[in-house]
Amino acid sequence: MHDKTLLARLIETVHALAAGDYRNRIQIDEAGELSALAAEVNKLAEAHQMAHETIRALNHQLKRTNFDAIMALTEALSAKDPYTRGHSERVSMYSLLLSESLGLKDEEIDGIHVGACLHDVGKIGIPEAILNKQGKLSADEYKQIMEHANISGQIVSQIPNLSHIAQMVRYHHERYDGNGYPDGLRADNIPLGSRILSIADAFDAMTSARPYSPIYEPKEALIELKSCCGTQFDPVLCEAFVDTYSQNFGEYLPYASAS
Repeated sequence: MHDKTLLARLIETVHALAAGDYRNRIQIDEAGELSALAAEVNKLAEAHQMAHETIRALNHQLKRTNFDAIMALTEALSAKDPYTRGHSERVSMYSLLLSESLGLKDEEIDGIHVGACLHDVGKIGIPEAILNKQGKLSADEYKQIMEHANISGQIVSQIPNLSHIAQMVRYHHERYDGNGYPDGLRADNIPLGSRILSIADAFDAMTSARPYSPIYEPKEALIELKSCCGTQFDPVLCEAFVDTYSQNFGEYLPYASAS
């Protein structure tokens, strides 16, 4: 009877190991071949648990390193283009708002959050005279500005564990109707994260003080977004953003003032 109890505990622990639960240990209170086997299973469980904890610690350290790299990039860019840092923070907030309302998985939301922080990092390769120009850009200057999407994607693709969001960053200026850049992608061929960033990016651009464009009141910007549903923006995501933004902020609509 005692052997059967030990056998049952042994089987239970082996099943737990197979399922990825390394915390179980078999209580051994007698000698014998079955007890020796149970002791070996305990050693195996302990080794797996230690390895699992080590991997978790390394992943945490890697995420910390990635975060530090992200902050270093944004700090470098904000020194060159002060508008971009506040813009990226707000785009991140709006992107998270929309992503969470869509019920996306945590890992997808995390990727979009990081993509929003880094979507304009390619501007570090654009001349300051163009970034900070007072007034309308020339055709050549606008062409240079457009290159920031490509550069952003290239930079992000070189950061360990972030290469999977490089395409999201690269395509955040694509349009739903195919008239965007850099590759003229359209509709669902544009990554979901890029379509989300596009809406958040445009909304913040309209509601922020910039030298070459008028500032919109948030309600005006929401109306403008709706007018571009199905052309510039994914219609489903666009409607979801307008609804979610209004529900969350109501009359208290945060936006970047000229101060």
